[in-house]
Amino acid sequence: MLHTGLLSNLNSVYSYQLLSPIKYPLAGKYYQAQGSKSRVPSNNIVAVVKHCGEIIGAARLAPIDEYWFLTGVHTNENHRSRGIANTLISILTDQREIIYSFPYQHLVTFYQRLGFELVTPESLPCELAQRFNAYVKQGREIVVMIRKNKQ
Repeated sequence: MLHTGLLSNLNSVYSYQLLSPIKYPLAGKYYQAQGSKSRVPSNNIVAVVKHCGEIIGAARLAPIDEYWFLTGVHTNENHRSRGIANTLISILTDQREIIYSFPYQHLVTFYQRLGFELVTPESLPCELAQRFNAYVKQGREIVVMIRKNKQ
């Protein structure tokens, strides 16, 4: 799947694609270059965006039980506020029924614009609840959000 968007005001071309698992190390290198310790497990679905042949953004869906967990959403700071994360998230989530995510508190409005709703941590399936609690213990200021698409 290849999505190409043209930003006319900047005359720049961004190309979006889902990576095949053999190319997941490219996303891993992107995350590392951005200072993230994110790994890219082989069972994830990974979307990236490239500018001038270089990955400048990535996002992942991880299967957790019968649900999907949106994680690793990141755009290079030089390319933010251009709708890139919005497009990456849409590419990954539009065809999935139920998607959970743990965004930072300051991103709640952004995720709400993409169809996510706040839910209580108590409503999480067991494995996701364990992850959420571990992240909170690490000091992350995150919330639980869900997006339910009509299938």
